[in-house]
Amino acid sequence: MGTISKLQTSQRLSELPIYVFAEIATLKASLDPNWLIDLSLGSPDSATPSPILETLYKSSQNTLNHGYPPFDGKLTLRKGIQKWCSERFKINLNEKQILPLIGSKEGLAHLPLAYIDPGDISLIPNPHYPVHERGTLIAGGQVYDLPLKAENSFLPDLDAIPPSTAAKAKIMIISYPNNPTGAIANSEFLKKTVEFCRKYNILLCNDLAYSELGFNGHKPQSIFEFMSLDEPAIEFFTFSKTYHMAGWRIGFCIGNQEIVQSLYALKSNMDYGVCGAVQDAALQALSLPESYYANLSNLYQKRAELCRSALSEKLGWQIFKPQGAMYLWVPAPKQYEGDGSVFAQDLLKKVGIVTTPGLAFGTEGKNYIRLALVQPENKLQEAMERIVQNFA
Repeated sequence: MGTISKLQTSQRLSELPIYVFAEIATLKASLDPNWLIDLSLGSPDSATPSPILETLYKSSQNTLNHGYPPFDGKLTLRKGIQKWCSERFKINLNEKQILPLIGSKEGLAHLPLAYIDPGDISLIPNPHYPVHERGTLIAGGQVYDLPLKAENSFLPDLDAIPPSTAAKAKIMIISYPNNPTGAIANSEFLKKTVEFCRKYNILLCNDLAYSELGFNGHKPQSIFEFMSLDEPAIEFFTFSKTYHMAGWRIGFCIGNQEIVQSLYALKSNMDYGVCGAVQDAALQALSLPESYYANLSNLYQKRAELCRSALSEKLGWQIFKPQGAMYLWVPAPKQYEGDGSVFAQDLLKKVGIVTTPGLAFGTEGKNYIRLALVQPENKLQEAMERIVQNFA
């Protein structure tokens, strides 16, 4: 019998790094789970609100939800999204400007496949949510980094982008409140970004995953509060963070009808729609009272303040004060000489705290780790005490 030769993976796959959260899961599996405090993955620890669960149970009994769902989502959900966006952002959408997704990550990954050809340029923040970069790389495009620096409040310096690069760019991605830094964007920055994309005819993509997680009364804004729906732009939302539905895999995008329908055309060739019962549950989520969102923001703000104050006051670490999202962006202590990956390994092996090395979010994150604030306060308090005891 002849030797069986090993098949070679595609060049696009071989050039992609291993998804860091998969690596972390492997390392965690080798340690005592009862000892670990997991602050790595941004998966909310709170239960999904009961009205959503009740709707899911009832809808799951409906045999109409047992078959294939429509590619473009139920009309009832799109109308619910239409109403929510009108009330939240004063945006007047039609039903073709809305597309439910199997989580926002799906849409963010597929968008470059609809618009990026080999050699095309995307302007991507660094650090970034990994899929912001990976979608362009999988499509064969080139990534031009927009460094996010602490001295600039983790906002990109648009004036530093060479005009020749801007003229060739096809897509620009922004995301505030920001993962992983916890920074927010004000109206002035959003206006400047819109004008920049107008000038160079760039498709502006806004990942608004943390739209309801602004601290101290900050209400994150939609880019469509500053531009027309006729312009080349798209915005992504997720039910994962806002409604504690990370495992349910549902999100949506809104925007320019032609762009949304281009994404729909690609999606219909590559996957299906979201389970009908999950869509009904998502529709119920959109009807939660305003008090729910205030409580949600307060929850993560308190957690952020607890962790930051413990590390800053007891260890003297200089940590950026997050103004939104659900993370703490922590520089590696001096003894690590800026190596956040070694710092993360030590936290895991020595004190049982699971974090994400900042390098997972891009080269600008190499000196950092990210703490996801996804444990109850007593667990976060214990985690901070372990860190303080080890590094004091």
